[in-house]
Amino acid sequence: MKKSVLLIFLACCNIAFSQIGKVYLKGSKIKNGKENTYVYEPPKDIEVPNGAKIRIGCYKDYYNIEEIASLIKKNNEYEFTLKLPDATKYFIAIIVDGNKIVDDNKNEGYDVFLDPANMGECLIEKIDLLLFSHSPFVEKFNFSLNKPKSIVDEFDKIYAKYSIMKENENYWVYLSNKNVNDDKVKEGMLDFAKKCEKKNSEKYLIAALYLYDNLGMLDKKEEIDKQIKIKYPYGKLAGDKFIQDFLFGSNKSEAYVLEALNTYTTKFNPTIYKNWFYQSLLKIYVDQKDLQKMEQYEGLISSHSRVGAADVYNDYAWKFAGGDLAAPAKDIDFAEKLSKKAIDILMSNQPYLLEKFQEYYNSYTNTYALVLYKLNKFEEAFQFQDKLNQLGVLDIGGKERYAASMEKVKGLEFTKKYIEEELSKEIDSKILLAQLETIYRKLHLPLEDYNKIKNESIETVNANVKSVIVEKIGSTEAIDFSLKNMEGKVVNLSNLKGKVVVLDFWATWCGPCKASFPAMQELVTKYKDKNVEFLFVDTLERDKAEEITEKVIKYISNNKYSFNVLFDSNNTVSNKYKIQRIPTKIVIDKKGSIISFGVSEKELTSLIDEQLSL
Repeated sequence: MKKSVLLIFLACCNIAFSQIGKVYLKGSKIKNGKENTYVYEPPKDIEVPNGAKIRIGCYKDYYNIEEIASLIKKNNEYEFTLKLPDATKYFIAIIVDGNKIVDDNKNEGYDVFLDPANMGECLIEKIDLLLFSHSPFVEKFNFSLNKPKSIVDEFDKIYAKYSIMKENENYWVYLSNKNVNDDKVKEGMLDFAKKCEKKNSEKYLIAALYLYDNLGMLDKKEEIDKQIKIKYPYGKLAGDKFIQDFLFGSNKSEAYVLEALNTYTTKFNPTIYKNWFYQSLLKIYVDQKDLQKMEQYEGLISSHSRVGAADVYNDYAWKFAGGDLAAPAKDIDFAEKLSKKAIDILMSNQPYLLEKFQEYYNSYTNTYALVLYKLNKFEEAFQFQDKLNQLGVLDIGGKERYAASMEKVKGLEFTKKYIEEELSKEIDSKILLAQLETIYRKLHLPLEDYNKIKNESIETVNANVKSVIVEKIGSTEAIDFSLKNMEGKVVNLSNLKGKVVVLDFWATWCGPCKASFPAMQELVTKYKDKNVEFLFVDTLERDKAEEITEKVIKYISNNKYSFNVLFDSNNTVSNKYKIQRIPTKIVIDKKGSIISFGVSEKELTSLIDEQLSL
């Protein structure tokens, strides 16, 4: 874990602020391994609606836990029950009703400390939650206060009062957030790493591994990594690697997934991450249209992860509907069932999706609108998209589908006005331009008027793209480079002039990069015998060059990708091209000029075809 990941700001961990309402454990001591009862005392000015629930978040032993519990009214108070992992010392809570917040303690959430006798550990666990949970629910509290404090300041407060906590394995987080260029800090990191090595605990060894990584002592990091694998073959690190190999493996047959699930549940953590296996099985059975198996594995996915099943249904609904307006539907009736299931799951899990509910709803109804259009239910499709348009959340593809429904429902004149307004906003859509031309012909309007709009639109879009590229890297001229590929051959970009070149910047640790590869392979195959060159630039890696080379070759080979992978081991090329996030795809024309920066794989086809036609 790099220091850059940890340099974030936290909301103040001071527990002395006034909580007008209260959330606390009922009883004097928590019962480990069992359900415990808690009490919620609402502030006097808060009216708690019937059916409201309490939502909690905590972080224990590297894992984020989120739960929803029903509130049971007892006089002027409410009670709820939760079963948390053993030795949990802290959780944060708010009261919700559907996708609405009822009481979040004035944007700070309710701190619930479960072991007051060890308050230092409670506060450290709170920092763990705020730092490592990666939950939108928790992130709400990281930045909600007017005067956020740095992570170092928060640790200093805890250590000033509970100095014993400097012996806790989390001390590495504090050290890693200090100025690692300071010799005293480096000395402190090295001393603590050595202490951690002597502890008989995987947690402390992992802390040592992170510290050696931050110190740039890669040989020592590798030594600790091997030591952990030997001492804890079914521990945290091994379990995470097993999950990573599973997620990015090419074999996703039913037999393979079931075997992997059995291995994971018998050798590693029996509960954490099981949802990944259930979702993989769900995809298999959705693809096979096996409704009985779909219901079975959807039901096994835990409540707070049920949106994962909804995502599967939504993705396949889009696929079976054809994916866009022009493509024929593969099974439109099944697509409708899947789309409805996705929306139903979403609506029933609103409390878990509090911060992302509208985003999911927009995505799912966008899919449902496409399905309705393909079913010739144009009025219904238009109504859904009209609401999305009013919210201002339609992307270019959404606007194209909206215009198609609009023409069916509102007529030619109404749609003509909408498209012309959208094109005046400088959006780049060849589909809207084509639809507008058809409308002009149907209305017997002068085509010179349409051509004027078309030319102005294309000219403006091209100028905007050029401006963005120049601002990004200083010029539209592609920057030359020479890198070795997997065969050890040197590839010079300048030697590829006369071809359309697609640069795809990626890394072995980047999930979205790998997720885009099947679609990229389709493009590589499609343009195999055309004047197009795809270069997959492996960059921004975190391990030694020789390890990365071995890992890349194995991954590309196992997945049978016919990619020309180049190794940017020192990040020289990514720095030249100002790559700040991956995946990033860049398109270069035959003359060596950059014509697109940050294009998606879906947009590549039209860009490449346009360049090949010139």
